[in-house]
Amino acid sequence: MIAKLHGVVDSILDDSIILDVHGVGFQIFTSSKCRDTLKVGDDVNLRILHIFKQENQVLCGFQNDEEIGIFKALLDVQGVGIKSSLSVLSTLSIEEIAMSVINQDSTMLCRAEGIGKKTAARILLELKDKTLPKLKDVGLIRNGNIGDAILGLISLGFQKNGVIKVVGEIVEELGQAATANQIIVHSLKKLN
Repeated sequence: MIAKLHGVVDSILDDSIILDVHGVGFQIFTSSKCRDTLKVGDDVNLRILHIFKQENQVLCGFQNDEEIGIFKALLDVQGVGIKSSLSVLSTLSIEEIAMSVINQDSTMLCRAEGIGKKTAARILLELKDKTLPKLKDVGLIRNGNIGDAILGLISLGFQKNGVIKVVGEIVEELGQAATANQIIVHSLKKLN
């Protein structure tokens, strides 16, 4: 199985790139966000998920382990395939996916091409318990103020899942620029 490729971008297509690795061209399907960061001639390292299907093999490329983790989680959802999973990663940041799952908000997921209300609801339901810790670590704790507020509330003895849900609601009300203290004060009112 192929897990990583290092090469030169030979061409950029609508849904993939051709990566020249020592004279061999690999077609690698990527999110549009990944393709937008590349130009022909770039020397790149990509994390690869080598997917075996009945009729063929597909290589999907990612810039980091966080993207690959979210992609795998999306693929595990019934009815969500490679194209839909890459569409979600093309449309939403990892933080936005995390907030959607934490808040069980399907409207953001529905912005992705090929994701309707039923599919979005299924994604939220299946990712809620299965990958919430990964999404929380990637999406919320990466943001300093939000992460500090979450860790502070958990250290006060509140349950992690309840804290994450409430903090997500508070951040929607106050905005991403809210300080950790503001988030904690408002969250304490809801948690008590």
